Amino acid sequence: MYKTIICAIENSDEGEQVLSKAHQIAQLCNAKLLVTHIIPYTLLPNDYQKELKENALPSIEAKATALDIPLKNVTIKFGKAYEQICLLAEHKGADLIVLGTHSKKGLNALIGSTANAVANYAQCDVSLIKI
Repeated sequence: MYKTIICAIENSDEGEQVLSKAHQIAQLCNAKLLVTHIIPYTLLPNDYQKELKENALPSIEAKATALDIPLKNVTIKFGKAYEQICLLAEHKGADLIVLGTHSKKGLNALIGSTANAVANYAQCDVSLIKI
């Protein structure tokens, strides 16, 4: 089954729900669970990017700690979300990526999303958690 799972979450209640489900999958598979949060790349000064990371990190770490996920398994990255998620999965040899998706209808369903891009570009299995 799965040995290494990447869970990409937003810094929100929905992210917590996605992480909880990824944690359940990891426990069932006895897999290593890595948690990542991607901050969209901005052309802002590095100091501001550092501030964004420092603001997000405690919340992301708290979500991981609540599930006994080691902090060494938590990362925050900058860039295009789907690219960073797929690169991390390749770098860590992940065999599953778990992330949330919002239900969209109408015109919004035609517009690409992070979940859609990850599903198309990942070189491993992808599980989308509907939130």
